[in-house]
Amino acid sequence: MTIPARLITLLPSADVDLARWLLTRWGVPYREEPHAPVFHILALRRVGAGRMDSPLLLHGDTRFAGVEAMIDGLDHGAPEALRVLPDPDRDPALHAEVMALQHDLRWEMGMGTVRWAYHSLLRDRALVWDSFTTGVPAWERLALRAGAYGPVRKRLIAALGLSDAVAAEALATVRTGFDRIEARLADGRRFLCGDRLTLADLAFASAGAPMVLARGYGGHLPPLDACPPDVCAVVTELRDRPAGRFIQRLYDEERADSVPQSDRP
Repeated sequence: MTIPARLITLLPSADVDLARWLLTRWGVPYREEPHAPVFHILALRRVGAGRMDSPLLLHGDTRFAGVEAMIDGLDHGAPEALRVLPDPDRDPALHAEVMALQHDLRWEMGMGTVRWAYHSLLRDRALVWDSFTTGVPAWERLALRAGAYGPVRKRLIAALGLSDAVAAEALATVRTGFDRIEARLADGRRFLCGDRLTLADLAFASAGAPMVLARGYGGHLPPLDACPPDVCAVVTELRDRPAGRFIQRLYDEERADSVPQSDRP
C-alpha cells in the first residue's frame, strides 16, 4: 500500500496550486493539509520547517520545501511525456527559456497578483472566507470566526505593504505580464515554450488564475458576482484578453482530471 505524501499548505497560495497541479500530473499520491494565512507558519514550525518553506511536501523520508525543490527532486522521475522541464542536455536553450520565463511569471507577475488580490478582496471577509477556511483544522476556523481574522488581515496588509498605490502598481505589473504572454501567443502557438506543456505554462496559469477567478483553481476563489464592481471590471477585462482565455484553457484541458486529494470533508 502506497502511503500518500503530506502536503502542508497555505490554502489560497498560487504556488500551492502549482504544487497540486504538478503532483497530480506526476502521479505522486498526496494528502493536503491546508491552513489559513499566518496559521500555516505554525503548521510548518511543528514539523521543523521555516515560514518560507511552503508548500512543504513530506514524501517518505524526504522533504521538499517549495515548488522548486519538488521540481528538482521529482520531475525527472516522472514519465517523459508528463515532465514539465525540457531535458537540459538535449535542448539546453529551451530548458533555459522555460526556467527564465517561469521565474519571472511567478516572482514578478505572481507578486502583482498577490498584492492586487489581497488588497481587493480583504476589504470584505466574505470574499476570502472560503479561501481561508475550507478544510483547515477546526480550531483555525473557530479562531478566525472568534476574532483572529482582524489581526490576520492586518498582518497580511503590513507584510505585503498594501495600499491603493501598491495595488495600482501591482495591477500594472499583471497587465505587463499578460502583454508578455500575448506577444508569445500572437503567432498561434498552443504553449508558451516549444510544442508541449511546460512549467512556464503552469506557472503563468497558476499565477494568473486569481486575476481571472479561473474555474478549477484549488484556492477557493470567490464567484465573480460576489465581487465589488471595481474587482468585477478588472477580472472581466483580463478574462477577455487572449492571455486570460489561455489561463482558462489550461485549467480546462490540462487539469480537468486533477482533483487534489486532501483532508477536506
